[in-house]
Amino acid sequence: MEKFFRLNDLYLKKIKHKLRFWMISVKNLASVSGQEWSTTEKYPGVRWKFLIDSDFDGSSGLSLGFAEIAPGGDLTLHYHSPAEIYVVTGGKGMLNKSGELEEVKKGDVVYIAANAKHALKNSGTETLEFYWIFPTDRFSEVEYFN
Repeated sequence: MEKFFRLNDLYLKKIKHKLRFWMISVKNLASVSGQEWSTTEKYPGVRWKFLIDSDFDGSSGLSLGFAEIAPGGDLTLHYHSPAEIYVVTGGKGMLNKSGELEEVKKGDVVYIAANAKHALKNSGTETLEFYWIFPTDRFSEVEYFN
C-alpha cells in the first residue's frame, strides 16, 4: 500500500509539472483580495501582496507582486542577487540608484540589475503604487541585504 501512495504522489507531481508548463494565469488585486497585505518594520509605510508566485499559484520562472508605499514611506536601501523590474502605476517617488537620485512616477518602468543597491521613497502626497517582477519562482527565494 505504501508503494502505491509513493507512485501516486510521483504521478501527481508529474501532472502538476505538466500543468505548470501550460499554465496561463490572469491576476489583479481583486483576485487576491482574500490575501492579507504583508508588511515589515524594516520598510516603514510599505505593504505588498503576491500575484504571481509559486507559493500561491504553482507558477514558475517569474514572480510578481504589487506594493504600496504610503506618503513618507520608505523601501530603504537594499540589494539582492536577482535582477528586478518595477512598473510604477500610481503616485511618485524618489529612486535611489546606488546613491544617485531620480524621480519616478506613474507610467515609469525601472530595471534594477542584480546586486545593484537601490531604495524607493514616496516623495508625494498620494500612495506610490508599483508592481515588482523577479526572475524567480517565488518571492521567498529573494534574499534582501542592506
